[in-house]
Amino acid sequence: MSDNQSKKFVSVVLLSFPSKMQYDLWYEKYITFYNSKAVEYLKKNGQLNQSANIVDDDNDLIRVSLIWTYKDKIAYEACQKFHGQWAKIGGDFIGKASGYRGEQIWGFD
Repeated sequence: MSDNQSKKFVSVVLLSFPSKMQYDLWYEKYITFYNSKAVEYLKKNGQLNQSANIVDDDNDLIRVSLIWTYKDKIAYEACQKFHGQWAKIGGDFIGKASGYRGEQIWGFD
């Protein structure tokens, strides 16, 4: 990729829930928040994809990895106007989150 091309921008979060009940509370709100209208808006603003994935662990925690990919950092910033609304309706679930974001340096579609 040349320096003149924009680089994809990726955001990753790992959520840990202490119980299935806490996970279920989060998941119901998550799928409601990211409905078809939300997906349409995000795509129009440069978000390429988003996924929520159960992490396969043999312990009592339920872990979910969330991955968002944008066409570039400008698209990431545009979509944050929507994603930032999650804090207002996210709910009263108990969970821990850690994450990171940055430019993609290698990948394929």
